[in-house]
Amino acid sequence: MDTQANYDRYKDMRGDPVVAPMPLERDTLRRFAQAIMDSDPTYFDEAHAARTKYGSLVAPPLYPVHAFRRPAGTPDPLDALAENRDADGTQGSMGVGYGLPAVDMPYRRLLNGGNEIEFYRALKVGEVAVAQPRYVEVTLKQGKSGNLLLVVIETRFTTEAGELLLINKQTLIWR
Repeated sequence: MDTQANYDRYKDMRGDPVVAPMPLERDTLRRFAQAIMDSDPTYFDEAHAARTKYGSLVAPPLYPVHAFRRPAGTPDPLDALAENRDADGTQGSMGVGYGLPAVDMPYRRLLNGGNEIEFYRALKVGEVAVAQPRYVEVTLKQGKSGNLLLVVIETRFTTEAGELLLINKQTLIWR
């Protein structure tokens, strides 16, 4: 039987810090800014960026969340769709990918319940992002169509020197 007691052990559980595979490079920054269609010259014009409060090229505020790539040689999570059209593309990673162990649960359908993000400073070219996740809460709720599991994960993104970049609190809803 699925009860709240099954999930209480996850509260405040922390994952190991995960270091991005490489420092932010100018070309990576350029491609990211183009992909999100943000033409702020602070991301690509060194002369302009030097005159800003940042003093050098910086990434858009949400870049640290995307600085962690799937390691070479690992399965593409979207390949699961070829075998199971109902797959959600997370391959059991809960869409987190920052070193937390997966919650042991019977639910397989995932919905993003939203994010709360606090920004502290931008990542500069040459710096490496580090993610430190923890489960804030894992709560079993009764919905109209059955049980729902609400998983709240807080991830602190810092530089390798420990300077806080942002805090992302994400809510995942499983059923």
